[in-house]
Amino acid sequence: MEEDMRELIGYCRYYFPLSATQEMLDEFRPMFCPFDDSMARAMGYLAMFLPTMLKPTEAEHGYKLWLDEFLRLWLGFHGVPSWEAPMLQLFSRVAAENIGYIPWDNYVSSIFTKFLRTLELPVGKKQLQLVYSNESFDDSSAVLWPVAMMHSEACMVALERVFKSVESYFHPSNYGNWTDKLSSTLMFIPSGLVARLQLERFRPRDWMPDIPAEACLTDAQIRRFVRAFKPLAFLNLFSRAAADEAVEAIKNMALMAPDEIFPDLLEKFYASVETLTEPLRFQAIVSALSASLPYLFSYKEGKKNVVPLMLAMLPGIDSNDSRKTMAALGFFSTISVMVPLRPCFNVGEDLSEADQEICGTSAEFEDILVQLLDRCLSIIDTFTVDSGARTHETKQTGTDMSLEEKMIKIRMDLLWITVFTQTDDKTAEILLEKLYKTASTNIYPVQQVGSIATSSMCVLATRVRPDLAKPLLFHRLLKLLELSLDERPGIIEMSNADDEFLWRLKIVGDVAAVTGRHILEFIPRLKSVLTRTLLMQCPVGHRLAAVLSRSIITTLLRTYPINYYDPQFYVLPTGASPLEQWGKLVYPADVKVEWHVPDDEIISLCSAFFEEFIADPLEALDQYAKGTLAIDDKKVQKHLHIIEALFTAISSHCGFDFEEAIPLEGADFAYPKADLPIIAREQREILLQGQPVRTVLAELLHRVADRIVNGLQDETKSLKSVLVVYKAVAMLRGPSAEDVVGHAQALSLVKKELDNRLGPKKHRFRLLFIEKARLQHEVRTVFQKASRVTKNRLNILRYVVRLAVSRYKEVRSVAQTCFSSIVAMLQLSYRYILDDILAYLAASKDKPDSDNDAQLKGCLFLLLGGKNLAYLLKHDWDTLRKVFPAVVRAQHSDNPTVSHVFDALSDTIETKFVTTGLTATSSVPANKVAGAILGTMDLELEVIFEHALTFGMKKMEERNARNRALYVDMVNELVTLLSTPQIRLKNFVIGHVFLSYFIRNDILPPLSVVAFTVERLLDSNDKTRRSSILMMTSILRSIKPTRKRIRINPCHDLIGTPLPAPTTVGMREDNLWICFNESTVPATEEAYDNTVFIDKMWPGYYGWPKDGLEVHAPISQQVAPENARPDTVDLETAILSRFTNEPFMDALMKFWSAEDFAHEAFDSENFLVLRGLFRHFRDKIVPLFLKHTRVWVKSREEHHQRAAAEVLTALIRGSKRWPFKMVIALRQEIIPIIQTALNNITGETQGDWVAFATNSIGDGDMRRSFPLLNSVMSVSPNDTGFQTTSKLAVIHGAFECSDWRRRDLHYKVLELIESRLTDSYRDHSAYLLSVCFRHDLNIPNMETRVDQGPKATDFFLKYYSRCLTLMQQDGTRLTTLGLLNLFKTVVKTIVTHVSSLACLRPDVLQYYPLLCRFENDPRDGDLAKDCISALTCFSQVFLSENAITRLLQEVRAVVLDSANMPWRGRVVALDNLQVCVFNNLLPIMENPRWVGEIAQLIQDRLLDEQIEVRQMAAVTLTGFIQCDFIPMSQAFIRGFRQLATSVLPQDRSSAEYTQSVVKRHAGVLGLSACIAAHPYEVPPVIPDILMDLGEHINDPPPISQSVRATFSEFRRTHHDSWREHKEKFSDDQLAVLTDLLVSPNYYA
Repeated sequence: MEEDMRELIGYCRYYFPLSATQEMLDEFRPMFCPFDDSMARAMGYLAMFLPTMLKPTEAEHGYKLWLDEFLRLWLGFHGVPSWEAPMLQLFSRVAAENIGYIPWDNYVSSIFTKFLRTLELPVGKKQLQLVYSNESFDDSSAVLWPVAMMHSEACMVALERVFKSVESYFHPSNYGNWTDKLSSTLMFIPSGLVARLQLERFRPRDWMPDIPAEACLTDAQIRRFVRAFKPLAFLNLFSRAAADEAVEAIKNMALMAPDEIFPDLLEKFYASVETLTEPLRFQAIVSALSASLPYLFSYKEGKKNVVPLMLAMLPGIDSNDSRKTMAALGFFSTISVMVPLRPCFNVGEDLSEADQEICGTSAEFEDILVQLLDRCLSIIDTFTVDSGARTHETKQTGTDMSLEEKMIKIRMDLLWITVFTQTDDKTAEILLEKLYKTASTNIYPVQQVGSIATSSMCVLATRVRPDLAKPLLFHRLLKLLELSLDERPGIIEMSNADDEFLWRLKIVGDVAAVTGRHILEFIPRLKSVLTRTLLMQCPVGHRLAAVLSRSIITTLLRTYPINYYDPQFYVLPTGASPLEQWGKLVYPADVKVEWHVPDDEIISLCSAFFEEFIADPLEALDQYAKGTLAIDDKKVQKHLHIIEALFTAISSHCGFDFEEAIPLEGADFAYPKADLPIIAREQREILLQGQPVRTVLAELLHRVADRIVNGLQDETKSLKSVLVVYKAVAMLRGPSAEDVVGHAQALSLVKKELDNRLGPKKHRFRLLFIEKARLQHEVRTVFQKASRVTKNRLNILRYVVRLAVSRYKEVRSVAQTCFSSIVAMLQLSYRYILDDILAYLAASKDKPDSDNDAQLKGCLFLLLGGKNLAYLLKHDWDTLRKVFPAVVRAQHSDNPTVSHVFDALSDTIETKFVTTGLTATSSVPANKVAGAILGTMDLELEVIFEHALTFGMKKMEERNARNRALYVDMVNELVTLLSTPQIRLKNFVIGHVFLSYFIRNDILPPLSVVAFTVERLLDSNDKTRRSSILMMTSILRSIKPTRKRIRINPCHDLIGTPLPAPTTVGMREDNLWICFNESTVPATEEAYDNTVFIDKMWPGYYGWPKDGLEVHAPISQQVAPENARPDTVDLETAILSRFTNEPFMDALMKFWSAEDFAHEAFDSENFLVLRGLFRHFRDKIVPLFLKHTRVWVKSREEHHQRAAAEVLTALIRGSKRWPFKMVIALRQEIIPIIQTALNNITGETQGDWVAFATNSIGDGDMRRSFPLLNSVMSVSPNDTGFQTTSKLAVIHGAFECSDWRRRDLHYKVLELIESRLTDSYRDHSAYLLSVCFRHDLNIPNMETRVDQGPKATDFFLKYYSRCLTLMQQDGTRLTTLGLLNLFKTVVKTIVTHVSSLACLRPDVLQYYPLLCRFENDPRDGDLAKDCISALTCFSQVFLSENAITRLLQEVRAVVLDSANMPWRGRVVALDNLQVCVFNNLLPIMENPRWVGEIAQLIQDRLLDEQIEVRQMAAVTLTGFIQCDFIPMSQAFIRGFRQLATSVLPQDRSSAEYTQSVVKRHAGVLGLSACIAAHPYEVPPVIPDILMDLGEHINDPPPISQSVRATFSEFRRTHHDSWREHKEKFSDDQLAVLTDLLVSPNYYA
């Protein structure tokens, strides 16, 4: 429903008036508050409703009102706020609907930087991932926005850089948690680009604004995109999990730029064919090739490759590899649709030499198809195995086929229907001859895949080419069957017929179903066959004969296309090239579908055939039902099978809604008669004995069912057969729904594979239109809903229900399925039959135990229904009124299966029940508008409308009154039943669940329900007690009085002087009056009454509502809850009498504070009911609660303290609207209790008291709860460390909501924490500090004249000099404990602050050297972990320009300070730099100065005196080269070669020698980085670099070690594709490389 509503809103947006955008902004913009959930809601509404498609001249009234503002707001946060996702959806939509009108260039780098961070890729040696989950870019936004900007050069450059930076992550061996998200995000960009091109080039003229010509994508831009994206797709093609997405991407790229894709794709295919050792690679390439085949002929060499491709693909049909076989069959089915599989003879001389060569290769089609058929038949023979070996696999398919075999069979069907459609007569005859030879010589067990697949191929051949198949196939197969019958004169008496005969009977029956009019000449022979086989003793033979009888009538009576093969389609115009037929697409108007439509002669023939063969079964069953003929169960089944087969065949010509509908009480409408659709002519109905067939058969079935149920219930198989016929008689009208659904799914698959998404609409291959026409007729025949309930159908339903509650499980199961199917097709039929079901349910208690349980379970399963058919879920009060009490009243034994059914009913209610509307209303304004519209058309229509409206309103009121009465009666009866002492526990539990879902807000619950609910709070059953708590909450909500509200002008100063509307955000002069100030906390009753408390956080932060702010009226103007509603007095009295009863309360509190392992944490359900009680009854019930609470807080037991926290939280929240005197009295009572609780807090209960602070003190306006806050902020110097930690945690809970109005309190908290920075409990101190700094934002229009609160920069600068002294400490341990604790707290604060919504101020980066210094410090493990987290935050946030400059400055200071910075710190800085650059890649690459500084910095560190620093610099350089941050130019490589050839002095002990080794090592490391940057490819420069490195294999350490490590890694990463990579090397280079890579023999 929600998705449907969103879609509806999406369609309506286009019709909003121009003023709508400003109106929506006025409504939702005041809700913007980055710290509150209201902003996510407001942004969600704007994303849903804002109109974004306007004319360019109207943009001033549309996106220009908000786009720049929202973009700056979005970029002001480096974190991932909850409102970012809907905002990005809005951005992507406005971009997609205004292509070319919005200049995005200034934002491109920021957009793609955040987009890249969305992928959550691990970077660097430590593979660190994001410190928080980033789910802002959904798949739709990630595609729409980049695609909409792609005409921009800046966007294209950014895309190329992004693709290059993530390319290595797509390699199959580089698999991780990021793979799925990376693939699903990027692989759909080509699909989005195809949609944009379709819009630009093939969109029909409409009202939408045109895309400017300069913004339309050119072919050069498309090719540029494809070249950049192609490496990612081909790498992803071989991944373990995302190959399908890669196939789709390659398909779309082949559609846009075939000349860029097909050369590589064909090269990879031909290479994969040559090797047999990589079947998965072959399968992936074939899948991509098959998907791209429809666009092959757009490639200039495409047609030339058709025959070579087919020849190369033939070995892919491999009986030993089913996956490869499916891929190959998919290829052949696609190519068969595209290419006329016939020789191109008689070509004109004007054809080019290349075209003549292609035409010459077409002569091989015949041989290819023969080989293809041979291979398919070979596959079938291989799969025809003993079915017992595959029992588990075949259960899901319903036949003796495994799932793989079923998929192969579907692929074969798609292949051969296209082959016989496209091939010429000569080749078709050869194929039919081969099929006949196979069918006549091979003997397949009829339930195995061999018979099914072979028969299917014969059927498809006959359907497409019936003229050829009649003499070559059907006539000869029928002759073989007749011969088999002649050879077996006693076949009818055989209990087990041989496989040869059954196979021949099956294939004749299957082929007969598609023979059409050609079967007429065989009718006498077929009648003879049926006469000898219909009543065979062999069950399989009998069923196959019944199928044959059905096929004969079906092929004559059904309406279906008959011109799959049209010779005229292949006739070439004069002078046309035969190659023009290859890949030919047509429009619907060009396809003339010819239909087989039965005429009167055929209908008469079928009627006579039907009457001839159904007469004996009808007569036998009639006598059997009367008791005059005794026949066994098997024979009854056979007669029923024959009736079912014959009726199925003629059902399309049996009257459907021929009876009048039975009127339904309370229904004001009747469904119209459902007529069967026709083509060409009206169809004559077939009758039986002069009566409608459905009526005759239904009456016979009723009598047969009566006979079996009354005396022969053991004949379960006969009853199941009866049910099958019942279902057909009730609803069947042609093909079965299952067959139509299967046909639709297959066609959808083919259409998806073959459709051209970039071109004119409905321009497809001819075969698709033929199949679509057939499917459309079948769908409109089968899926006609809202059929009427007639007398005949109602009687059928009653008999089905009777069987659904019978003794035997298998009969009940079939009957219940049949019941669900019929009820789903007959609207409101469930109401007609409900009384019968409930009667059986009530009568079940009078049955013996076994029959009682069977009948009870049958009734309950009927009530439970199938999907969306459960009686318990009906939005119909007449039904609900009957069903719920009946279920609770049901009597049963203790059988476990009955309990399971009751559990299923309970689960259905708890998971699917949706509150049913009790009353309907009508909108007066809407009615007036409707009347006015009708009046403009015709005044008489307006008068008629007024009369209809008056009558409708009267009926609506009557229905509302009836619904209310039904509701009250139902809940009262449920209470009566549940109050019965004799009720079983299972009935009570489910009844209580039922009752809990009927406490409503729109009607007061009856007094009996309230009294019952209160008493059940003391129930010994935990589930009942929990359910009663929820019911009590709903009751309190229903009796809650409506509080008086007033509207005020909020925009004024502290003394009430009105101010103009604000233009800035944050704390301002106009909103200071709602901000906390200790001097304005009300201390008198008058002040308390006059203070406007605003509990929501959003009002005032971003602005004020245009029409004023609605707030609660002063308490003095409010009516006390006990006097507010006279209609609730009795209910309130019933509740109050129990909650002021001391014994009741003692028992209740005992339950509430009991140890409960299922509810070990703070329980929100308990809190909600208590809050409702205190809110409504105020201080009347407080004493008894406080009595127990005082005891609980003194205890150290977890469950006692949890209960106390729940009660105190509810007291504070429930007293928000109490009068001042009550509030003061309450504070005096609970503040000592709170302080006692905090002193007794334990590790297990700390979370409960944090929840208390969050939900009570921290919730709402702090001017009201400040006295309570003071009670928890008193941290004593005498407190133990744990007590202090716990109190800080509670204080953090009170400030967790980050209310921007608490500036003064944030300063107070900052002062508290600063006094304890040297203490050891840093976690909660850091959390509190991050809360204090959270409002230090960098967002547009931030108010600067008013202090917004503590500044993070001030704090970090204040303590920097003290922390810096730690750099001067050496030794084995850090000795200054207080200073160390201070630094730990500061580091933890950096982590929590940077991980929050706040932006990163550049000055915080001054701690970068300190973090690098201690990140690897072995003297303090905890500090090292915190430093790692802080550096991770620095490297992964969105950095501003100033922050990048400061970061580079600090990195430079670290890596160049070899005197004061240990080498470990320099290693950390280099590693971290790589992550920083990757996560801010595009902004940094836009600044050449930054790129040059970083490149020079890394190259300088390759010359560092410490080997570990040099190695890390090489790793970092590798990453930069890999993402193309540092281009691998010739000059770049030349510099490393020069270093690598540095001359080494002879004196190894000299300083000059050491420096030379460092230089040479730097050169080797630089060259090694160039190689390591290409782990899965071999660019042209790599072979020479490898040769250069080989010369240093014998250099002194560590040079030789680095060289060996490089070659080892090169061998590892290039091993999988070495066959391709070695082509990049010369023979001499390969010889040298082999010597270097192959380890020497030990004995050499």
